[in-house]
Amino acid sequence: MSDSNGPVTTNPLSSGGGVGPGGRLDKQAFLMLLVAQLKNQDPMNPMQDREFIAQLAQLNTLEQLQQLNETVAAMAQHAALGQVAGYLGRVVSGLDRTSGDLVTGTVVRATILDGAVVLELSGGQRIDVRDVVSIGLAEAGSDSGE
Repeated sequence: MSDSNGPVTTNPLSSGGGVGPGGRLDKQAFLMLLVAQLKNQDPMNPMQDREFIAQLAQLNTLEQLQQLNETVAAMAQHAALGQVAGYLGRVVSGLDRTSGDLVTGTVVRATILDGAVVLELSGGQRIDVRDVVSIGLAEAGSDSGE
């Protein structure tokens, strides 16, 4: 005779949500797993308060680490942008990743594009700052971008 009143085991991640980049669980998935664990625990041997508090503390720590990671990443991008401020008005040469050609021009703007610092040259070309191979002073009265 089968027991139809027993606990039902379900995968809280089967809806596809809760999995972050790199296949890691996010806060929502952690909460779903915790709720599923509480629902399906053995009533004769329930989870201890200490275990529950420890899991909530882990969740809080995870959330704070994620926020810290995002903050540090943003700071790193802005620091990189600040470091290339000295390139403004200078003549640079670098590899154009789109065409594969070496381009030279005067830097007129530096921006963050898709997480990378990109230099815009006077001729309209854009090069990733990591692809710069030389930096020089602009000659008076010349425009190297044309």
